[in-house]
Amino acid sequence: PRDDCAPLLAAWAGGAVHAVTVSSGEGLSNLHAMLGTPGQQWLRGTPLFVPHARHLQAAEQLGIREVVVAGAADEDVTAALVAYFAAAK
Repeated sequence: PRDDCAPLLAAWAGGAVHAVTVSSGEGLSNLHAMLGTPGQQWLRGTPLFVPHARHLQAAEQLGIREVVVAGAADEDVTAALVAYFAAAK
C-alpha cells in the first residue's frame, strides 16, 4: 500500500470516521499497514464491518475490538450499518 492516508487520519482525528468496511482480508491487511501506528490505534477502536466470519479472526488478531459480520453483498453491508447505528441511538 502506498496511498497517502493523511486525509483519512485527519478525518479520524476530527471524529468523522464512525465505522470501517472492508471487502477482504487482504484489504484489511493493506489498510492496517497503510495507517501506521496512530491510525492503527483508531482502527482498533472503530467498528469494523466484514463480509464473512473468516475475516473476524484476522480483525481480532489486529486488535480490533468490535467486528460485525455483515455479509458480502452491498445490500448486506448497508443493512448492517443502518441496524448498528439505529441501535446505538
